[in-house]
Amino acid sequence: WRAWVSLSYANPVCPMPVNTAAGHLSYDIVLAACAITVALLSSRLAPLAGKRWVYPAIALLLGFSAAANTAAVIWPATKTPLVVPATLAGGAGSALLILLWCEIYSCLGAARVALYYALTIIGGVLLTFLLQGFREEYLYGVLIALPTLSAALAHRSYRCHIPAEDRPAASGRRLIPWKFFLILALFELVASYSSAAISAEHPSLIGSHSTWTTLVGGVLLFVWVWRFSSRLPLSTLYRAPAVLICCGLLIVPLFGIGGSVAGSFCTALGVMLFNALVLLFLCDIAKRFGVSALLLFGIEETLLLVSWAGRGAAEALDRQGLFGALGPAVGSVAAVAVIAIVTLLVLNKREIDERWGLAFLGKRATEEDERSRLAHRCAEVASRGRLTPREGEVLELLAEGKSLSGVASELIIAEGTAKAHTRHIYEKLGINTRQELLDLLMAES
Repeated sequence: WRAWVSLSYANPVCPMPVNTAAGHLSYDIVLAACAITVALLSSRLAPLAGKRWVYPAIALLLGFSAAANTAAVIWPATKTPLVVPATLAGGAGSALLILLWCEIYSCLGAARVALYYALTIIGGVLLTFLLQGFREEYLYGVLIALPTLSAALAHRSYRCHIPAEDRPAASGRRLIPWKFFLILALFELVASYSSAAISAEHPSLIGSHSTWTTLVGGVLLFVWVWRFSSRLPLSTLYRAPAVLICCGLLIVPLFGIGGSVAGSFCTALGVMLFNALVLLFLCDIAKRFGVSALLLFGIEETLLLVSWAGRGAAEALDRQGLFGALGPAVGSVAAVAVIAIVTLLVLNKREIDERWGLAFLGKRATEEDERSRLAHRCAEVASRGRLTPREGEVLELLAEGKSLSGVASELIIAEGTAKAHTRHIYEKLGINTRQELLDLLMAES
């Protein structure tokens, strides 16, 4: 998909009359709209990889989008009537393909996700560079075939390499890390604002698809996971992208190291690496907490529209000429200040470790620490709900996932008594199901 979108929309090397007429923004809007629709319907659609219709649908939608451009080249009169259906097909097919692969990633461990994601980035860039040398007639054929190949590989990966016990199931949980989405949106906004002019002048250098920035980021991620993850877990480096972005905005231009190109490169690299951390984080949440990957990644994909807002803001400020010659400097200082403050307040130790228990590619908290944190959360909820000591014990056992018979056996009471205690707990806490109890404990953390 990375090679397909780079050669179809981001940096086409052959005529794409339908895509050019529609514009990249229209494609992104359709993609975001379809992604959020899938997110809202995640409880019904999950697991998407288990739906037989999704694979041919992706191949047909993206294949039609590429074929429409081929038809418009051969028969120019068909361009106008094909713009709307081709854009809708391209955006919808891309959303389904992205969410399909993200759902498959969420079935894997963190190390495999990081390695496969890094290899995907590297492979996408290299394939794009290779295909750019194809003759036009061959390239059009490849663009029609690539989505089918990607969908077929996704089908094989899910059916042959994901054990049945690790496959996602339909889930109604709504545990959403809004703070991380806020940070990602902020980084995207700042990066697109700061590199608006550079990305237009050097499209193969700066960008979120197959560019030199993504290639360098993919190589760095791969080397880090392969060689250094045991000594330096990625979860300890969650602020590194913010440091890179600040360097690109302020330090590099201040000392004249490579000019604005180097600064934009650092900024784009920081955003790309934070995107990788967010991918690992969302996969970890989906796997450990049973939240639908379609919900999490559907929301995450809508943030691609933020980059358009950043570019629009940069163009508007340039036209207005605010602050005169000092405009870029004032914008950079303001962006650095906002990033520093928000990162320190939101991406803190408590949010990363205590609330979510994250330790990508490193050692997780010990079982005793996990139990201690769970007991602490239960004690706080019991105190606020004015539960009796016995009800507090039942609450903790329920939080550990024990059934009513398991609770009765653990406390040496009748199962009917355990059921009565559970009913009283739900009444005092104002909830009705165990799922609501688990969500309440997560909110308490």
